[in-house]
Amino acid sequence: MKFKCEKDSLLRGISLCQGVLSTRSTLPILSYYLFEAKGGILNISATDLEVGVTAEIKSEIIEEGGITLPGKRVLDLIREFPSGEISLSSEENFTTIKGQKVWVKISSLSTEDFPQFPEVKGKEIRIESEKLKNMIKKTSFSVSHEESRYTLNGIYMTAHEKVISMVSTDGRRLSCITEELLTPCSQEMEAILPLKAGQELNRVMEEGEVEVVWGEKQMKFTQPGITLTTRLIEGEFPDYKKVIPKSFKGEGKIDKNLFEEAVKRAYIMTREKGVSVRLSFSSHKLKLTTRVPEIGESSEDLEMEYNGEDLEIAFDPVFILDVLKVMESEKVIMGINGPLDPALIRPDAGENYLYVVMPMKI
Repeated sequence: MKFKCEKDSLLRGISLCQGVLSTRSTLPILSYYLFEAKGGILNISATDLEVGVTAEIKSEIIEEGGITLPGKRVLDLIREFPSGEISLSSEENFTTIKGQKVWVKISSLSTEDFPQFPEVKGKEIRIESEKLKNMIKKTSFSVSHEESRYTLNGIYMTAHEKVISMVSTDGRRLSCITEELLTPCSQEMEAILPLKAGQELNRVMEEGEVEVVWGEKQMKFTQPGITLTTRLIEGEFPDYKKVIPKSFKGEGKIDKNLFEEAVKRAYIMTREKGVSVRLSFSSHKLKLTTRVPEIGESSEDLEMEYNGEDLEIAFDPVFILDVLKVMESEKVIMGINGPLDPALIRPDAGENYLYVVMPMKI
């Protein structure tokens, strides 16, 4: 195998795949890139057996073939190569990388040991990349990390007609967002997308459309020059709709940025002890208070458009900050029912997104 390409193109292809390289696996080949030159195209691939990424880069194919190269070492080497053209040529178990006035010979493993990506068959849908990435951003932070609750270790996806939804929960909070597809989906489909696949999609997908092949056990996401394939989490996602409150004893609208800044200040007081921040709702006012033994206390008043009963409720400030960080609306609406009931936070306008969070004991 032999090919030539620009350093920047090669570095981009390698960088797109680096997120799925495995460094802790007992299979050494999972820490390697696979380079394949065939039909005038150079593909670079990496996988951890759960998620696989393939990047296609512009290059001059001199001799077709395949090689594997150690991931982190090759990435670090190419970064430090001088700008300009780079050539790679393989012979037996060694590959020579040449640039301007520099060359490196590096050993490789057999391409036969590299896992083959599964062929994904299923329903094809299309969605705008920015919408897909926005949905992942607004749900990935509330995915569970408890291995015993494996069906909560990913993002639950459903699609029907022209609507796609994503939901995640760790049992203490829940995020849900809905967007429109570019192509209608005639049958109702569901899947649990692993968190890592979602994080990699947000990292590698660029502007434009994304084609999704929705299979039973795998899913494939494709854009020109980049493909991500992932296994799906098998199992049944809980009926999340039961925990979403439908009505409230009190509901208020508040400036998102002012609310976020106030919660940040409260978090500084509570973070070492894991203490809650108490929210007191009353007409035209929201009061945030904290009290931490041996550290101190704080109190802050914010203007709020509020309708309903005077109520007090306490939350882990991190759970409030996580959702405020991903909201773009100028104002947010918060609905509450009591100190032990789940509360709902949603943007005032502009997107179909909601967040349910369980309170802490006062």
